[in-house]
Amino acid sequence: MGNVSSTGDEAPLLPEGVPVVMPDLPPTLLVNTAQQYKALGDPTREKILTLIKHQPMTAKQLAAHLGIAPGTAGHHLQALEAAGLAQVVARRLVRGIVAKYYTRTARLFLFERPEDGDNLMSFALDGMTRMREELIDVLADGNEDVVLGSGFPHTRMTEERAREFAERLHDLISEFAQDPPAPEGRVYGMAGIVFLAPRYLQVPAESEGE
Repeated sequence: MGNVSSTGDEAPLLPEGVPVVMPDLPPTLLVNTAQQYKALGDPTREKILTLIKHQPMTAKQLAAHLGIAPGTAGHHLQALEAAGLAQVVARRLVRGIVAKYYTRTARLFLFERPEDGDNLMSFALDGMTRMREELIDVLADGNEDVVLGSGFPHTRMTEERAREFAERLHDLISEFAQDPPAPEGRVYGMAGIVFLAPRYLQVPAESEGE
């Protein structure tokens, strides 16, 4: 099942007993519209997109996994589908009702400034907040290998050099996000950002001879 369907009505209707296979998703999707950013602004939708990146799921399955009502999960899926971020890849008749199985539309979303000029940095801050919340959740579970590597360094450099590091970080995150899934493995997360440090850290460098 390598081809990804663009509309629910075109997705194959599978008989009972036939497994829903995860399709080969496109490697990247450029996110740059106000509708896409609005769809991604809800933390529940972020969780849904993470779950359906690894396996197709129905609204009912997502609802049970996230502890929300199936109707709520269905509403979020419709918003993500309308924004081009989620898609129906299979259907199955369950007790007279057609259950739709959703995946993302790409393995990695690439973000650029929205068309209407919304602040991209606020979206980056939301991402860091979600990362913090996920770390809190796994730490609360008592997992010993939660963090495999971390760091929060500061260093003085030119803007050109900082952009070089940002590009290398972007490439590493892209490689991580597009790594072939291992069925026997566990889901790991990665986060990273290169940013200008706050004003109180911007102490002028001393000139030679001073």
